[in-house]
Parts: sequence; structure tokens; C-alpha cells
Amino acid sequence: MNSTIAGTLFPIPGLDSGAVETPAPAPQPEPAPLGMRPAAARIVTTDAPDMHDPERRPLVFLVVNCPFCEQQHIHTGGHPGALRLCLRRSRCVGRPAGVYHFPEVQQ
Repeated sequence: MNSTIAGTLFPIPGLDSGAVETPAPAPQPEPAPLGMRPAAARIVTTDAPDMHDPERRPLVFLVVNCPFCEQQHIHTGGHPGALRLCLRRSRCVGRPAGVYHFPEVQQ
């Protein structure tokens, strides 16, 4: 069965009715800095081996309780015996204007 439909089934903006004007997005204000706050941090060792490590050592993570978004942020820390801690200050993912630091790390 062959059928030919003459005309347009649905209008295509920009093709059928000419140019489509889209309003420019309103400029977003720069978030105000929230300052730097201390955060509690602890080291957590996993049970699973690191598949990218030839010795298959477990991974170590630094878990930080964020003072801005009330969540926990996880940073990689290397392997037991060869800790590689990240910077002692970091930016909150949920509220990028907030920077936290962890003056001490609990084991």
C-alpha cells in the first residue's frame, strides 16, 4: 500500500512560520562567597581491592562532613600505608560558593 500525503503533518518552528525568536536568558547573579568553614573529616578504608593496583591493595577515602550542604563529600586517599590526602580545603559540590577545610583528620 502506497500513500502520499501532501502538506505538513505538524508545523516545524523556524521552517514553516519563519524565524523563531527565543528570549535571551536572564543573567544569573554570581553566588556570594560563603566563606571558609571547618569540617570534620575521617579516613575510611574499603574492603574491596583496587582493581587498578597491581598489588590489589584496598582503597582509602577521606570522608568529610560538609558544613554547607549537610552531606558527606568523599575524596580519594590512596592506599593504606601510602596515603595520598587531597588538599586540606575544598569547595562544596552542592553550594559552590562555600569552601571548607579540615584542620584534623580522624582515623
